[in-house]
Amino acid sequence: MPVVETTVIEGYDAATKARLLKGMTRVVRSVMAAPPDGVVTILREVSPSAYARGGVSRVPGPPLPPATEVAAQLAESLAKGDAAAASTLVTEDFVAVDSEGRGTGLVDALAAAQQAGKRYESFVEALTDDGSLVFGHGTLASGKRFIDRFRLAGPVIAEQVSW
Repeated sequence: MPVVETTVIEGYDAATKARLLKGMTRVVRSVMAAPPDGVVTILREVSPSAYARGGVSRVPGPPLPPATEVAAQLAESLAKGDAAAASTLVTEDFVAVDSEGRGTGLVDALAAAQQAGKRYESFVEALTDDGSLVFGHGTLASGKRFIDRFRLAGPVIAEQVSW
């Protein structure tokens, strides 16, 4: 079975390291037919003084927040009509695409969310070459089912597409 080794600079918290180990297992399983318990992931840590790039010692960069949590926070902010909170979770050029293919900005997304009465049941993350996608599904106030796809750009959301 596959063995994946990764080296990071010391300084990441246990939750971040656990996310990394789990993510590495998921990546292997997306390419190989390996059972979860057959994928071995090893995380080696080196002190900042034992690591250099271009001859310069480095410190660890900040971890990204869990993508599913960012999507859930945006969904909650939209449902509450909290523009201030929502604006911290999206890019400046954020686009919300409705089920009819119309693209709007954050202000219109806030109004649409208020009107639709979305209730999310779950959020699932998918990795792409360009970052994370999060799929959220649930029920509208009308009883209809929906799926939203959130495309992240680093720690914030660049696009929300609704079906």
